[in-house]
Amino acid sequence: MNRDLELIKEIQAIDAQIMESERRLVLAPKRKEELERELRELYEKVETEKRIIGELERERRRKERDLDAERERIKKHESRLYEVKTNKEYQALLKEIETAKDTTDKMEEEILILMERIEELRRDYQSSLEYLRSREKEIEMEKKRLEQELSSMDKTMKALQDRKSSLLREVPEQLKNTYVLLLERRGGMAVANVKDGVCLGCNINLPPQLFIEATKKEEILTCPNCSRILYYIGE
Repeated sequence: MNRDLELIKEIQAIDAQIMESERRLVLAPKRKEELERELRELYEKVETEKRIIGELERERRRKERDLDAERERIKKHESRLYEVKTNKEYQALLKEIETAKDTTDKMEEEILILMERIEELRRDYQSSLEYLRSREKEIEMEKKRLEQELSSMDKTMKALQDRKSSLLREVPEQLKNTYVLLLERRGGMAVANVKDGVCLGCNINLPPQLFIEATKKEEILTCPNCSRILYYIGE
């Protein structure tokens, strides 16, 4: 087994970890922002629901005051029935009472509908509040995890970089230069696994003889299509 090939394979694995760490360094702050935005939106939703309930409660109280006033007006009209002198006045007063009672019936119905709506919104508000409290705890835990991950990332990255530098010192200069160049040109993937006669770097079928040689792991071989260093991983 070619030692240089094994070294390059190990270095590639380290580079993959470094790239993943760098990706997390970029994504972690974004994730924190997403979590904070989600929490703000949940707070706003709860506050909006609370405000709407308050507005409807004020509307209900206003309607109830209007209803009480209308009922009082009906009582006054009814008391006047015994005071009118003519039948015409009596009939006119009865008409006013009937109209007022129709109005109170309508107002009572409106209040009932409003109360049902308020009750429905209160249930929704309570559900939203419970979800907010639950999600708030989850978000706080995830933010702490992200902060811990970020705080330990520098140490992890340094350890990986040190290990990579140590291994690169053991690699021949020409191979090292080839690896570094491929790493830059091939999106961080300089070494391609080989399986079932295919270069997994570019998914191209390798010439049969090249594939056979690659399975032996005795020399540094490259893909004729993408130029990546080939490493056989087994069937």
